[in-house]
Amino acid sequence: MNVVVTITYNARKYGILDAFFASMEAQDDRNFLLLVIDNASTDGTSEYLQALNLPNLRLILNEENVGFGRACNQGIAFAREAGAEHITFINNDVEFGPDLIGGMVHSLEEQDAAVLSPLITPFDQPDHIWFITGSFRWRRGLIPYHNKIWQPRSAASSDRIQKNDFVTGCCIVFRMSVFDVIPGFDDRFFVYWEDADLSMEMKKRDMKAVTDTSLVCRHKVSISTGGSFSAFSVYHATRGHLLFARKHYGVIILAYVMPVIVAKMILNLARRRMRLREIRPWFQGLLSGLFD
Repeated sequence: MNVVVTITYNARKYGILDAFFASMEAQDDRNFLLLVIDNASTDGTSEYLQALNLPNLRLILNEENVGFGRACNQGIAFAREAGAEHITFINNDVEFGPDLIGGMVHSLEEQDAAVLSPLITPFDQPDHIWFITGSFRWRRGLIPYHNKIWQPRSAASSDRIQKNDFVTGCCIVFRMSVFDVIPGFDDRFFVYWEDADLSMEMKKRDMKAVTDTSLVCRHKVSISTGGSFSAFSVYHATRGHLLFARKHYGVIILAYVMPVIVAKMILNLARRRMRLREIRPWFQGLLSGLFD
């Protein structure tokens, strides 16, 4: 059995849930439980979820926002108790065809992999790549990089199965046995970088991670966090970057990573991606990443 986990937080106001649940209900393979974990939404999301009449739906309604990583760990505990062999984590700001959920499990088993991702496209540019394979880029300060991001799908290799160093948490399926070795997500990462951290833990243990490009998921990128350069995103992305570097490479690596982070901030300001008012959350994230 497969437990499909999605984490909600004030998702109702973005108008994404109807399409997500329609995609889930249209799946050809019905051998899954859908676990929705709501992180104390205040916009009516929890009431919306409780009103759904779906036979395979299970809910966990948290009384506070515990963050993405910790909520994922709740999903792992639920899947373990349910006796699941697989667990899928999927954002609810996505839409996908009826072959996705079952196809991911089938391909994972076929490839004898530990974790598998589909090809992920931007929702409004389905002929382009958002995620196909991932790697850790030293010249970019160890960031988990989406190879060929924003490029046309025609730029990708024709190989159906492609190996990864990093897989994005947007849409992934794991063997549950992974979490017999790795306890789960490091919940110090409230949001962002928790998938990079887990990918690195798997990489250290030579666990096989792949993408099946015949399976496609369309992602409404950053809609639920206010955009890549909102104060929320800037704070957690900066904080997570430093936590990740310290955890996996030691304090000495900060001499290399810090100048990269500062240079990126200046470049984003110059390109007007980031506004002056985001400097404060950027600096707060920097301090938290250095000293938490």
